Amino acid sequence: MPNQPTSPDLAAARRAAIADTGATTRTHLSVDGLSVSYPDRRVLTDLSFSARTGDRLGLIGENGTGKSTLLRVLAGEQTPDEGTVSLPGSVALLAQELPYPDDAPISRVLDDAQHDAVDTLERLETLGAALGERPDDPAVAEAYAEALEMAEQTGAWNAEAARGETMNGLGLGGIAETRPIGELSGGQRLRLSLAAILLRAPHLLLLDEPSNHLDDASAAYLDRVLSEWPGTVIFASHDRTLLDAVATKILDLDALPVAANELAEDVGEDPGSGMGVRLWGVGYSAARAERAEEMRRWRARFAAETEQHAALEHEIEVGSREVNRKHESKSESRITRKFYADKDARVTARRARNARVRLDTLDRERVRRPPEPLRFRGFEDRSAPPTPVAVPDVAQEGEEPEATPLLLAAHAVAIDGRLEQTSLELREGEKLLLTGPNGAGKSTLLAILADTLQPQHGNVERDATIGYLPQEVSFARGERSSAETYRSAVGATIADEVPLESIGLLAPRDLHRRVSELSVGQRRRLALATLVADAPQVLLLDEPTNHLSLTLVEELEEALQRYPGALAIASHDRWLRARWRGRELRLGA
Repeated sequence: MPNQPTSPDLAAARRAAIADTGATTRTHLSVDGLSVSYPDRRVLTDLSFSARTGDRLGLIGENGTGKSTLLRVLAGEQTPDEGTVSLPGSVALLAQELPYPDDAPISRVLDDAQHDAVDTLERLETLGAALGERPDDPAVAEAYAEALEMAEQTGAWNAEAARGETMNGLGLGGIAETRPIGELSGGQRLRLSLAAILLRAPHLLLLDEPSNHLDDASAAYLDRVLSEWPGTVIFASHDRTLLDAVATKILDLDALPVAANELAEDVGEDPGSGMGVRLWGVGYSAARAERAEEMRRWRARFAAETEQHAALEHEIEVGSREVNRKHESKSESRITRKFYADKDARVTARRARNARVRLDTLDRERVRRPPEPLRFRGFEDRSAPPTPVAVPDVAQEGEEPEATPLLLAAHAVAIDGRLEQTSLELREGEKLLLTGPNGAGKSTLLAILADTLQPQHGNVERDATIGYLPQEVSFARGERSSAETYRSAVGATIADEVPLESIGLLAPRDLHRRVSELSVGQRRRLALATLVADAPQVLLLDEPTNHLSLTLVEELEEALQRYPGALAIASHDRWLRARWRGRELRLGA
């Protein structure tokens, strides 16, 4: 078998592989008139856009606008109701669940991802042996030459190096490939799925929340790989740092300010229904600023048109008679009164006709009602004010000021193989960020503090009400609606005082859906709403920004900074951590 190159260029290998798999007359992705509806709503309406090789499109939009649906349609996993998709070559979508049994080894997943390269190398080995035995056989020589060319095109020489680099880059390098995938954690399985799709090297790479469960080093590796991707990338993400670092354009599925009469019949005036798409030719931060300005203009126009509409209706009904009514003196003759009455009638009729014409024009051109994004309202409004600390009227010399009340304390808590001995204190008003690499025990520590997991060593003292949001949320009664589940969790009194819809974490159409029908993100937002309704003295939040829209994430971050109770957060959100204003405890250091 021919020797492999000693200094592999992995980017060049991917370029070669994509050049081969994308051998087609088309050089770009084209989407035309795409529409998708579900029984309860339309999510995508008349989407048209294109993307060329080298484009990296960040896919954003409020929860429920159809980001995951669009990715499935592009991958060929879902058929649209209308429209066409033309692909530039090979395409692959990041799988959220590995399609393998739990006893399958990691090596099987990676071998399947590198199937073409592995087959090519095996074929080269076989043909090389045959050529050694029959060096004058032209058929064997030709087949060997073709296999050599295929090896160059698919980057087969560098397959092993690419495999090691990808696994190391995603934090999986220390795990034996013989290990069954059933023994991996949920985060490790997602990273293995990400490694597999990167090694497969499709021309069109489709990713749904690819940075979930990545630590800083792995996230930085993903930033670099995607920034150098030689094909086309479309990725839906709430990771603002990833969007800023990678996206060359932003594909925005949030509603457009189209005329109301252009809406499809089944969309109506529902501002949550998908309508069109906006392709911002700039990065994430610039696109967000432009979108905010567009929304400001849209709301101002809608308010002005609504006011104008009401004024025209009033003018048609009673305006002319009120404006042109003339005061008649007792000395005026009957003829004079008739003259003015006829004149007023003509003016009234003319103004009414003009108002009707203007109203008809306005109805045709008036913009649709702008959507109100989910607005997070909670914590600082719901929490009881901090307990005042008694301060003596006259300070005694040498006397220490009274400490802020201690609400939670962990003393050398540990679980073998999951969490090293860790101690911490949380006082009223304190905010603590837990950081560290995957596997350091951040989620384990939060579960111990919340009393849902018992430590093998150490103990926890609690002197406060505690609210806990785990990464994986489940509800015992899946047949209940969101509203019923919320009412059961917080109690009837609080549910009446703080209705679920007032918190802003679920769309109105989701309030009466069964919990079993909710997405992962919707279930997490429902669980978060139960904490908001009757805010505890201590909040323990595990990856609180996962599955939230970008608008909700920003509002949640602001609310948490104002939260008067004690707060402990574990988060991989690089944007949040870079702007954190509080204490930090790094685990696994």
